[in-house]
Amino acid sequence: MLSPGTEPSSATRHDSENVTAGRVNTLLLLVAVLLPCIAAFAILYRQSLPFPYQDDYVVILEFATNYDQSPTWQSKLMHIATDQVNEYKLGFEHAVVVTDLELAHHLDFGILTGIGNAFLLAIAYLLWRTYQEGEKNLHQRLLLFLPISLIFFSLTYWENLNWATTDLQNIPVILFSFLAICLLFPGKTLVPTHMRMLLACLSAALAAFTSANGFLLGPVGLLILLPRRAWVKALVWCASFVVPLAAYLYHFSVPVHPVNSTFYFTRPLFFLAFLGCGAIPLRWPAALAGIVILAILWLAVRTRFDRINPIAFYFAIWILATAMLVAWVRGASSFLIGSRYSIYSILLLVFCYSFLMHYLSGRSSPSNRRRFYLACLVFAAAMCFAADVHAYRKLGERRRMVLAGIELYRADPEANSPLIDPLILKAYPGEDSVEQRALTKAIHERVYKLPPKPELR
Repeated sequence: MLSPGTEPSSATRHDSENVTAGRVNTLLLLVAVLLPCIAAFAILYRQSLPFPYQDDYVVILEFATNYDQSPTWQSKLMHIATDQVNEYKLGFEHAVVVTDLELAHHLDFGILTGIGNAFLLAIAYLLWRTYQEGEKNLHQRLLLFLPISLIFFSLTYWENLNWATTDLQNIPVILFSFLAICLLFPGKTLVPTHMRMLLACLSAALAAFTSANGFLLGPVGLLILLPRRAWVKALVWCASFVVPLAAYLYHFSVPVHPVNSTFYFTRPLFFLAFLGCGAIPLRWPAALAGIVILAILWLAVRTRFDRINPIAFYFAIWILATAMLVAWVRGASSFLIGSRYSIYSILLLVFCYSFLMHYLSGRSSPSNRRRFYLACLVFAAAMCFAADVHAYRKLGERRRMVLAGIELYRADPEANSPLIDPLILKAYPGEDSVEQRALTKAIHERVYKLPPKPELR
């Protein structure tokens, strides 16, 4: 300890300056990690849409009207769990819609889309917990996480956002699935504790209630539990899907998708393009990127990355299973709505980056690892900037089109539909009448009321 009046030595001052500089650098890194998230949510706020859009009319407005007219609480509960749209039964989304309806007595699409967008923050937190968790130094963790933040918050999946139907289906199912897999790995013990197992089963059930690919957690969970001889926990895990499956099978009608020989022949192409569409939004280049991603995943299997980061590994397996399901069920139509699925490809890119950083750590020189990191950082920054600019433009176009349609409807609700999108009108004749009837009925039943005219921008 220095006595009063004693000047600190030059070594002490130098150490103090180094500590201060280190803290400043860490703070700057933290700002850099948070900046992609701030930019993404600024875009979403700027282009926010307080009105229904496309599927919202049937999935939310029509559902809410029918729910409100149900005579008993039992019928209301069945309506939440078993109401079907296309091949989906969106129990979680319906529950969120009903909660909004019961609390506010009318639907607020600004709140619904805000809730859906907020799930991105929870997924980002799980990514932070999953990747680089073994690194004790905060500065190093932030440095390694910076490309992940740039990749994840690049809004290639803009079509899911500021749209209540997709916001409350495609984003939460990823969170619940990711969380369930996280909870199946308790850390230093072989099998999860009873509480973690219960929470994992609850999260898996929520995933299955949110979207059909949530059921893919069933076999993925068994891949985790059975090698550890956790027989009872494996049975409990399977039991968690019984109620969601019963809800799905209850009065389920099989939708008809157009199938032809080309559809069957091109399924492998769509599978590969699903994997790569986050990096490249064009079909053939995306398929080539998908081959590269698939090769990296195979390398991760060969090098037993499941022992290094099992949560990330099995989450990637779940995404692969989702890609197979989408390619089988949707086929060519999946590329008409490709940006809805690009969030899965984005998460695979995050996995590939993290795996390759680990793979190179023991097989390459420090200078080569630094070059690889800088290349990833430049790629992630360019991707984030380009995707955000594109998302801002596309979300703005959507917002202006929806506002124009709503104002046309306000002028004459009996004659005009809020749907003015020429592509939808061409692809789905009669959809304009469906949306007009759903909106008029919801307003008449006081399930929904049009907000004041927002500013056009």
